[in-house]
Amino acid sequence: MKKIILSSCALLSLCAGLAAAAPPATGPDSVFVGIYVNRIYDVSLRDNKFSVDFYLWFRWKNKDLDPIKSFEIVGGEKTFKSEPYRSKDKEINYAFSRVSAVMTQYWDVSAFPFDDHALTVQIEDGENETGTLVYILDAGNLGKSPEVRIPGWSLDKFYFGVVPYTYATNYGDPSLPVENQSIFSRFYCSVRVIRPGAGYFIKLLFGMFIAAFIAFLAFFIRPTDLDPRFGLGVGGIFAAVASQYVITSSLPDTNIMTIADQLHMATFIFVFLSIAESTISLWLFNSGREQRSKTVDHFCRYAVPISYLVVCLMIALFR
Repeated sequence: MKKIILSSCALLSLCAGLAAAAPPATGPDSVFVGIYVNRIYDVSLRDNKFSVDFYLWFRWKNKDLDPIKSFEIVGGEKTFKSEPYRSKDKEINYAFSRVSAVMTQYWDVSAFPFDDHALTVQIEDGENETGTLVYILDAGNLGKSPEVRIPGWSLDKFYFGVVPYTYATNYGDPSLPVENQSIFSRFYCSVRVIRPGAGYFIKLLFGMFIAAFIAFLAFFIRPTDLDPRFGLGVGGIFAAVASQYVITSSLPDTNIMTIADQLHMATFIFVFLSIAESTISLWLFNSGREQRSKTVDHFCRYAVPISYLVVCLMIALFR
């Protein structure tokens, strides 16, 4: 029994010695990241981009890391980066820089001109995966300048966060398995922008509505007055086409049918109906049914504009 006890004590002592000799478990280094947005400008739906100017800073302990040097703009390009300011307080390293970037943004314009968008800046360390480095929000110091303005847009709340992002590739490296995955810590700053009020909608589509109602004036003209009766409809078609061209030229190339496109389609249809009605009215008049021609004109001069407005309201409200 004594030998068993002595053997057990020796085994426990050996295990304790091995545990003491083993290096402590280490995890990834935490890097605090913060941002202060100075400006957002050159927002271009047509070119799928916007520009942003901001201050960016990092705090960390590991002297072997340099996050202010290794960070990358995801989905964008740095156009300016000031020389970093660096300091050290005991074990804490600090680095700060001013950055300007052009961000690529693929807009969802299906609700145009009632669209809203999230403008997002994403930052990622270009050298260290999450096994080495993870970003942590410097939550108490994040913010934006009160002077941030975007003409034609209202800024909603800013959002900040850190998420892991996975690259499911081995980058063609034969030493890595085909199913290799690289995970990087990604910081993002996002703000939702919306179009305030109905001013932009009215300014943008006022010409289209005028074109339609000019065409509808044909219902008040005698069917035998061919030039003004048919000229108003043809002129309305050309004016609506010009309106759509102006709007399309301000949007990215896309196969999405926007609300503005739907409104123009409705306008084309109703202007065509006005021309078709003029043809029918003229046929009735020339067939000796003048009273029937007048009845059709009288009905359409109210029914067509009202139906047009109802359809446009449905398109705009039930988007």
